Amino acid sequence: MRGYKLGIAAAVIAVALLGNFSKAEAAGATLVDFEDGNRLMSDGTVWTQDMNVEETLLTDYNIVDLDGEYGLTKDGQLVRFSLFDAKVVKGTSGIVQISGTYYLKQDGTVWDMDGKQLKEYSDIAMINANRHTNILVTLSRSGELRCAYGFQGPMDQLGSASEVSAVLSGDLNEAAVVLKSGKVLVYSKYKADKANPAKYVPTTLTEQAAGALYNDSGNLFVLLQDGTIVVKRSQVPGTYELEQTESQPGHVTALVTEWRGSLIIKLQDGTLRSYSPQSGELQEISVPVIEDLNLRIESKELKVGSKVSVQIDEIWSNDTTKRIPLSEAELEIEKPYLLQKMPDGTVKALAVGQTKLTARSGSFSKTISVSISDTSLMDQGAYIGGTMYLPVQPVFHKLGASIQADMAAKTFSIRLGELPIQLQLGSDTAIINGEKVKMSDKVQTVNGTAVFPASLLKTALGAGLAWDGTYQKMTVSFGSAKLTVQTKQTAQIVKTKSQGYLTKLIGKSYWVNFFDENYRFQKVTIVDIIPNNNGYFAAAFKFPSGKVLNTRKMSGDELISTLADRQEFFTADPYKTYKWPDAIWAKIKDGRVTTGMTKQQVELSWGSPIDASAMEGSGVRVETWSYGNFNYVTFTNGVVTMIYTN
Repeated sequence: MRGYKLGIAAAVIAVALLGNFSKAEAAGATLVDFEDGNRLMSDGTVWTQDMNVEETLLTDYNIVDLDGEYGLTKDGQLVRFSLFDAKVVKGTSGIVQISGTYYLKQDGTVWDMDGKQLKEYSDIAMINANRHTNILVTLSRSGELRCAYGFQGPMDQLGSASEVSAVLSGDLNEAAVVLKSGKVLVYSKYKADKANPAKYVPTTLTEQAAGALYNDSGNLFVLLQDGTIVVKRSQVPGTYELEQTESQPGHVTALVTEWRGSLIIKLQDGTLRSYSPQSGELQEISVPVIEDLNLRIESKELKVGSKVSVQIDEIWSNDTTKRIPLSEAELEIEKPYLLQKMPDGTVKALAVGQTKLTARSGSFSKTISVSISDTSLMDQGAYIGGTMYLPVQPVFHKLGASIQADMAAKTFSIRLGELPIQLQLGSDTAIINGEKVKMSDKVQTVNGTAVFPASLLKTALGAGLAWDGTYQKMTVSFGSAKLTVQTKQTAQIVKTKSQGYLTKLIGKSYWVNFFDENYRFQKVTIVDIIPNNNGYFAAAFKFPSGKVLNTRKMSGDELISTLADRQEFFTADPYKTYKWPDAIWAKIKDGRVTTGMTKQQVELSWGSPIDASAMEGSGVRVETWSYGNFNYVTFTNGVVTMIYTN
């Protein structure tokens, strides 16, 4: 920070901030500025601290300079710090310098922190304000030096602003200028030209300066080019002398600010320290450091296509935990063809295999391993002569490889990460990373698909291979990451096992009754029992015409009971069982009931009644069937004699 600054933080903060710490500053960021307990890091973040010594890291702003309770962003906006937060001051932009309660804009205008322009200043190149006295010193681009208090008119006219390193506002009586040549000029309102009282005569303190700083007592500390610090003391207004400070902190490269009676200095190694000119005590300025790093993933066992969240937390020495957004984190994925970092803070599983995620922050790192499996069954495998073959393109694609097939040359050029693999139809030799590898058999075509011996994956990639003879399928594994390839027999084996005792129904014939009124009395044959892997089945009925229809899904027991229910199906041809005239069958098919029909004929036409009552006497039996909704049929000695419908 250029110029004079007054530290006003409480003593409790001073105790917390100043101490002997040997740890490196956090995550490679170094302390570059210090102001009233606020610490600016080289990455643009700011640590703030309240009166209870609770620290907060502000990361939302790219701060480049601090002064008092304000910060200046890289894009020229003003930020005001509070205890636990910071906010951009509305309407501020184009700011190039902040000092005390003023700021300078790129257009050369000067403003106060309330957003009011100081109209008397224009074309200004540099400002400095003493926050203790709030006296403003300005330097115009043409080199005119002014002080807002105590001096009559301009203090001086320098060659140009380009000659000046800094202007300094001292106490009520003086100001100073540091030239790039190394000269330090001090101006006092008591030292004017006797012939011209409006013209001030500067005192040259030294011509070997690298910087200067006023403290709260009005003393001007000067950093010499050899890295030592001297101080201007004033016994009589307008007269000065330079004295070596009572001790030297080592080679100093910059005077940053004053804080509670000590100078904040920058040493040759780039670190900031608190230095007491009186006692010679040199203390480090405490900056929280990362002590650990946490890396967590929602699940370590993923499925291809799934997305899971990743959390990265820095654990700091001041008991602060900082969540690092995935988009900003230093996260390395060992095999990026298996796992991809997404903009929404998740990682997406791309292919089958095992990979590692490593998060880094400074010297800390954490690594976790992730396995990715494919839960679906891949088709097109073939088991021939005791050898399992896997489909070339589907398998290597599922492993995350890129594949180029040259059908003319009958070759497959495969790249799995950095590993090149080449296969050729008709050849039992694979070329892996330029080396020839003999396979157990040739690459060949089965049912129109190019396949290769599965043992190549064990040879080339170290995969585990598990053959399941019961289901005629093979599981390829990389640790807990798995991929299963089935043969054309697998699906039928699985289906047959799922069908269980229902397989006995296949081939049986039935005649439809009320199960489907659109096909009543038509013959159907069960040609398949279709499981849905959830304990439910559909029967596939084939008609004599060749048409096939599936039933709704039902449990196995429900399917058997439905087929055995005479209201739903007949087990024999009803036309042969009941040799009734065509006129009767026509009525039954139309769902009509007429007098003279028998109970069997009514039951086939309308179905079983929901209720029945009967009376018998003198050799006559009268029976009434109720079908609900005021529909009745009355039989006399088993023949319909009355019908009542609504």
